[in-house]
Amino acid sequence: MPTPAPKEEVFEYVFEQEVQASKLERFLALSERLHELASRQPGFIHQQRHPVGEEGDVRRFQTILKFDSAAHCIDWLENSERRRLVNQEEDEAGFAFRGHGNWDGYSRWLTRRLTTEPPKWKINLLVLLTLYPTAMLLTPLLHLVFRDLGLPATMLISNILCVAATSWILVPFASRFYLGWLEGDATPRHRALAALSIAALFALMFLIFQSLPLGFWN
Repeated sequence: MPTPAPKEEVFEYVFEQEVQASKLERFLALSERLHELASRQPGFIHQQRHPVGEEGDVRRFQTILKFDSAAHCIDWLENSERRRLVNQEEDEAGFAFRGHGNWDGYSRWLTRRLTTEPPKWKINLLVLLTLYPTAMLLTPLLHLVFRDLGLPATMLISNILCVAATSWILVPFASRFYLGWLEGDATPRHRALAALSIAALFALMFLIFQSLPLGFWN
């Protein structure tokens, strides 16, 4: 008997919204507009909105978006028209949007996104590629902001923020540009270009950081 193909894992993103009761109709119109836009996006599966409570004149809703992959969900979240509509309504109507996805870390995200599991050294190289500039820029900034906390506390905060940024945002984002290289099914030319671009990015970042004045790091 043939083995059934594994079911593709669905990616969910959940929005929580707070709306003044007097602006409920405007919010519902915005939700329908966003639903219409999302339904035209690659990988869109389903959107569901339902009320979750009310506090005085404030109405609270939860909207669940389902895409066939985290990458397609990210594409929708970065959609320029969606951003324009949401920012406009937040400014003009005071709507509050908070969202969270079922992110599981870059290793599992890459496993779901790729057809084959990439070598660990490639994932680690992408981690280093994103961690290097993050740490170089974030550490001196935190030293400036939290000057009175001392080095151990500042370094702890810096490490937490760097790991969070690389794990949940930067590595998944960078992996989209190196998908063929990660999977190992790119042409020799594309593999060479990927390796050269990574080396060039490291060299460029090193030269930029090296050229900054000494006072920047103190």
